[in-house]
Amino acid sequence: MRLMPLLIALLLTGCGFHLRGAVELPPDKRVVALQGIGLDDPFARDLAMLLDLAGGRLTGDPAQAGSVVIIHGIDQRRQVVSLDEHGKAIEFELIYQVRFEARTADGKPLLPLQSITLRRIYLNTQLQAIGKAEEESLIREEMRREAARTLLRRLQRALEHAD
Repeated sequence: MRLMPLLIALLLTGCGFHLRGAVELPPDKRVVALQGIGLDDPFARDLAMLLDLAGGRLTGDPAQAGSVVIIHGIDQRRQVVSLDEHGKAIEFELIYQVRFEARTADGKPLLPLQSITLRRIYLNTQLQAIGKAEEESLIREEMRREAARTLLRRLQRALEHAD
């Protein structure tokens, strides 16, 4: 019975099963350089965590990397979507956008300048202000992680087609 989880894991691995969102970069491209934001930025930390899960590493030095991701901007906005009968905002749209491009270590374009834009709508009736502020923070964190996953999936496809 104790060997059952191990057996299942081996069977799933053997058939090509991967966890949702898992990124698999070519072995010689698993080190990715990041420019435009610091490695201590929350978005960079999410990229580093995802690369670590894929057996890769994030660096600030393009000389050590197989590819270079250049972040041109990260934008977070909150817009009012609807108002209550008293004119108070109760529904908001959160927008998270990352503008980036990717190049090979020797400077050849892999991905042209492009954007990842995520939108989430949430209800905030202002009755539970502390709880809703925490909810908004969690939604923003998840949007940031999803943007990092999307960026790495795009990089993965570009690297596959570059070889």
